[in-house]
Order: sequence, then C-alpha cells, then structure tokens
Amino acid sequence: MAPKDDDERERTSWREIDQKRDRAGGVRPKREPRVPKKQAEKVRLAALAQAEALFKGKRARPEYQQDLRKLEERHGTKQFAAYAKKFMGEYGLPEEWGALTRLLDYPEPEVIQQVLRAMAAQSGARSRVEQQGFRGRLQVLALTSPHVAVRRCAEEILSEGEDIY
Repeated sequence: MAPKDDDERERTSWREIDQKRDRAGGVRPKREPRVPKKQAEKVRLAALAQAEALFKGKRARPEYQQDLRKLEERHGTKQFAAYAKKFMGEYGLPEEWGALTRLLDYPEPEVIQQVLRAMAAQSGARSRVEQQGFRGRLQVLALTSPHVAVRRCAEEILSEGEDIY
C-alpha cells in the first residue's frame, strides 16, 4: 500500500494547474518562423549538392570545369602541353570523351597510351559516330605515330575491338 503521507497531502486542482501554466509564459520554446516550401527545397537541394561534391572529390568542383575549359581552349597552341601536364597533375586523366580526344595530341607516349586505353574502355557506351571516329583515330595512330609503343597500343585496341567495330 501507499504510505500515509501520500494520501494525506493536498492535491492541486485542475484550476490551479491551469493557472500555473498560464503564468509561466516563457516555458514553451518559441518557434522559428516557417520557411516557405520552395525555399526550403532549394536549401535542401543545395546542401545535397554540396554533400555529393565532397564525395566526388576534385572533379565535382567548379574549378575542375573551368580548368577543363582552359585545356580545351589551349588545344592546338604552344601552351597545350604545359597546361595539360598541369591539369593531369592536379586532376589525373579526365573522364570526358572530348578532353580525352584532345589529350591524344599530348607529346608523351605513355600518356597517349593511357588515354587510348581509357577511351577504349568508354567506347562501348559512346554513339556510333564517336566509335567510328575513335576507330579512325586508332588506325591513323597505328600507321603514322612516331612512337612504337603508341602504334602497338593502337593495333592492340583495334584487334581487340574488331567485333565491336
């Protein structure tokens, strides 16, 4: 059973409870004004994009796109080799088909071989026109490249991909 002290104490009435609640005005936390749904969605999407950029690394940053554009602008100029070396040192080999195509003009045969292998890996997902252009480029490199290693690499890719082309 409950001790006698509990039974004998005064119980507060509901009226007293309501009065105490009304007097304590600052007890409830104040709500922040609601943000409109459209604005909240924009904030959420921006935060999500930033989180994705963290996981993607350097390539998701806006600087990567700017540097990629600069690489394309310098293609065919004397500055191309130096800028391409700087670009690859910073970001590695690009994944974009157009950038890989431009890097086939890089003077180092090791880089050209890496580019050819990367393009061969992507060629299955490319359009028919891009595949035909790549095959043509491989044929030209296999016949005219001044580097023996590049010629061999192009010939290997052509022989592996005969059933594709």
